[in-house]
Amino acid sequence: MPDSILTPREEEIVKLIAEGNSAKEIAETLYISAKTVDRHRASILQKLGMRDRLDLTRYAIRAGLVEP
Repeated sequence: MPDSILTPREEEIVKLIAEGNSAKEIAETLYISAKTVDRHRASILQKLGMRDRLDLTRYAIRAGLVEP
């Protein structure tokens, strides 16, 4: 894939979302607030033109961030 339009932190959040983690679990893992996770997710969805977690999971698989 070409260079991602996502920041490394956003890619990390996509990976954790695709692995089935909740916003609270992601926040605890990354030592940030759940609101920050929500803001990152909203930004990621907008950048990628996607609607939900399922779209993000598909993206993460295609981008090689997680194993199918």
